[in-house]
Amino acid sequence: MNIVLVHGILGFRERFGIEYFNGVRERLAKFTPNIFVPALSPTGSIPTRGEELRAQLFEAFGNGTLDPEQRTHVIAHSQGGLDARFMLSPGNPNTVPANDLSGRIRSLTTISSPHQGSPIADLLLGRPLDHVLEAFIHHPHLSEDLVRTGLELLGLDSDALADLSTESMNQFNQKFPDHPAVRYCSIAGAGRSGTPETSRLLFGFYLYIKSLTNEPNDGLVTVSSAQRWRIDSQIWPADHADEIGHDLDALDPKATPDFDYLGGYEGILMGGTAR
Repeated sequence: MNIVLVHGILGFRERFGIEYFNGVRERLAKFTPNIFVPALSPTGSIPTRGEELRAQLFEAFGNGTLDPEQRTHVIAHSQGGLDARFMLSPGNPNTVPANDLSGRIRSLTTISSPHQGSPIADLLLGRPLDHVLEAFIHHPHLSEDLVRTGLELLGLDSDALADLSTESMNQFNQKFPDHPAVRYCSIAGAGRSGTPETSRLLFGFYLYIKSLTNEPNDGLVTVSSAQRWRIDSQIWPADHADEIGHDLDALDPKATPDFDYLGGYEGILMGGTAR
């Protein structure tokens, strides 16, 4: 068995001794030594990251990190799930017989991927904000430029973020169908079981999404947006960072959430999803 863990937007493999998938690789090593964590562009678009993922998987199969004779299970968080969908889709214009990986990928499990887009992407792109700014400065193009500049100061590429908007994802879903040879499953985060439902850092976003959609969410993605494939679908009592093992309320960057996220990852492999 091979396992591939794909990070989301602004993500990384490891930085300053902190793993994006906090302790997940170590826990899943009981199933197989063949575990690969690609390092994709933190703010790249879905097509850019999807092709980076393809190239790095080919390299991993070639250098022995992944066994080409074993079935491969991809577990992807947030945008990583969309990157993997793009890579595997029959609609991908970059796929040719020589680089088609669909025959090697047995399953794709996405965790809180915004398959229908994220209201927070819409918000950060300025759809509500530019109208507010326009009311003060009376200049629509300047207001859009201010929003774009603000995103860049935060390290966010507005063009990449646009891929995660509701409008873009509606188009994406029409253009890039699932591959019939791959087993797909989706996991959604509904927020923590207690209150507040997310870390303090994500709570404002949680309330915004709740007021807009009246849906449970993990602070960035609604449950309905994350649940693309309802067969065998799961809902985790976690916020967007809890899902990958990070408690954003803690002072220790390596602190883990109360939710048993490692058991959740084991469940993906043991519950039939990745068989």
